[in-house]
Amino acid sequence: KIARARLALCAFLHCAFLHCASLLWASLLWASLLWACPWTLSPQANAQSPLNAPAIPKEEIQGWIVKLGSESYSERIEAQRRLESLGTLALAQIRQATRNDDPQIASQARFLLQSNQLRWTWNNNPFETRKIVEAYQLAPPEAKRRHIKELNSLDNNHGVAALCRISCYDSSELHSKLAALELLGRLNQRRIPGVASSPTLNAQLDPNTVQALLDSPDRDLAPSILQSTQGASSQASQWLALAFSNPEPFTAHPWKRLLETEEKLLANSSPETRLDVSVELTRWVSEQLLKNPQNRPEALQIARSIPPAILAGQGQQGPPDLDPLIEFAQWAIEAQLPELVQEQYLEIHKLFPNTLPPILHYLLAESFARQDQPQIAQRIAQDALDRKSIALNPDLTLPSDSPSADTPPLPNAPQKEIQFRSLSADSQRLELAQRLIELGLQDWAQLELRRVLEGKEDSPETATLLALHHLSSSLHDQLRDDQAAQSLEKWVGRYETEKLFRMQVDEFQLDLASNYYLYRANDRAKKGNTDQAREDYFQSIHLASDNVDALIGLAQLTESPEQKRRRLADQEQTVGALRNEIDGMDRDLRLANPMFQAMEKKRLANSLNTLAWLLINTDADKQEALMLSRRSCSLAPEQSAYQDTLAHCLEKNGKNREAFRTQIKALSLEPNQLSLQRALVRFYQLAAKDLNNGPQSP
Repeated sequence: KIARARLALCAFLHCAFLHCASLLWASLLWASLLWACPWTLSPQANAQSPLNAPAIPKEEIQGWIVKLGSESYSERIEAQRRLESLGTLALAQIRQATRNDDPQIASQARFLLQSNQLRWTWNNNPFETRKIVEAYQLAPPEAKRRHIKELNSLDNNHGVAALCRISCYDSSELHSKLAALELLGRLNQRRIPGVASSPTLNAQLDPNTVQALLDSPDRDLAPSILQSTQGASSQASQWLALAFSNPEPFTAHPWKRLLETEEKLLANSSPETRLDVSVELTRWVSEQLLKNPQNRPEALQIARSIPPAILAGQGQQGPPDLDPLIEFAQWAIEAQLPELVQEQYLEIHKLFPNTLPPILHYLLAESFARQDQPQIAQRIAQDALDRKSIALNPDLTLPSDSPSADTPPLPNAPQKEIQFRSLSADSQRLELAQRLIELGLQDWAQLELRRVLEGKEDSPETATLLALHHLSSSLHDQLRDDQAAQSLEKWVGRYETEKLFRMQVDEFQLDLASNYYLYRANDRAKKGNTDQAREDYFQSIHLASDNVDALIGLAQLTESPEQKRRRLADQEQTVGALRNEIDGMDRDLRLANPMFQAMEKKRLANSLNTLAWLLINTDADKQEALMLSRRSCSLAPEQSAYQDTLAHCLEKNGKNREAFRTQIKALSLEPNQLSLQRALVRFYQLAAKDLNNGPQSP
């Protein structure tokens, strides 16, 4: 027995040795093959074009379509399964089959087009694309546009192929058009947000240099997009074929026919379109015409059809929804078509004389300012501030026989006297001021905020705190730090002397007192009062240790070794606190309930951005700052401040062209923020210098 056991053990060990040896040889063989054929690991060489997919003979697809009408149930099910697995490769022929003479085939084809099992992506598509497309297929109709925009925002054109498929083959014409509009917008991608509305900024950017810096590959996509539209019969595919077949020079005649088709569909309440789709397409056509100044009259003529369409789409029931008209006025000013705002105002003032919101009055004033009529603009803005009705003559002039001071106030408008002012009126002014700041109308926004503060500049009320915050921030953004500090001076005096007052306002965490010393320090530093500026910076840090802008201001002052030691001690304390905060948030995020993860991500992104901003502006670890900033942007990509920080980190790491492109992303989120525009000009100058000196890797 012992001998047999030993023999069995030897046999087992021998087999195990042979098995291990075979595995070792197999591993060595695979390693040698991979080394000899590096293309097998190269995604650039192995990946197919994002718009291409594996080739399947049309005859094979047609054969499975024919079997959809088979008398055999098993053949019909097998044909349906195979066509679903082919997915986008068979979409063109499936769509044609919906008009097949055989009612069974036509019915099955229509079912397939609406099937959630139909394969819309392939394994060679990027993971992000597959994830968004799957979410798009499962989303309800009202949520599909969000996923379409996500596809369009993917880097490296990864979402273009999916957008083409939706445009050409989605069972809903409406969703096809929404996807096509995103692709059409790529013909305008070289436009920098906020530049058109800022003559000063526009004058500093050379269009040819900007085009070279962006180096956009979108024009190279035209052949692939045109190829994807072949065989497609949707209206959206016709838009793409027309736009990308001959983008320049732009011809309006065929697009006018398409716009007329959209108008007819709207008039018949067709599910194939929607008012916002028709308006967006009309705006896009006007923008294409405006590329050539000679086409401006034709662009005006086409754009004039938008306000009547908006009003017609609202019907007669209920109060009017003026938001689409406000949005149109904003677009008209951005597109350098201010006369459209005035023409629209004449029409809607007849229909709703006492219900027009003040924002429309300010946009009307801005339209006159864009046409070099500052006196009329100022008079309209003053009437808007006083909430008075504005009468505009048919010849686009104001009545000269009745001064604006005698114009009666609008019904239910808040009165100027303090005793009659309500919290709701202050809230409306605050909301309006924020909107004006977003539009770049800073001076008029500040007037609205000062009206909120009249008689209560040192009040602990919420309206006062928010008004002071927005007013001082707006002045600071205009580099008027002296006035920003002055706006907070009375309130800070009470904050520092009254303990109960301080307890009331600290819960809002607006750091107004810390910002007061920050703005005053900035102003004193500009004037050369270095010692006073340093003390104010330290006071700002004392009141809010996380006010990193004060630490950054300190680092920019000339300092003695002792002063530097003191600054670095405060800086190290702040950096350590931020690191601990980030570590704690990381733990909270991992343990958080999925319901609260979105909130935890926002908190973490803010702390990451704060630390990155401090490090990159104090000559600390540039690589770490870049890493932190990239992570904050991945957690919250829709925050302009985070994109701005990333652009600064890229610039400090020598990536000037990428910094310029990233700053454009920041401006697309807040086009009229002055600090973002100033940084864009600086990054543009650095990137242009690199462009002249030689190629730089993007």
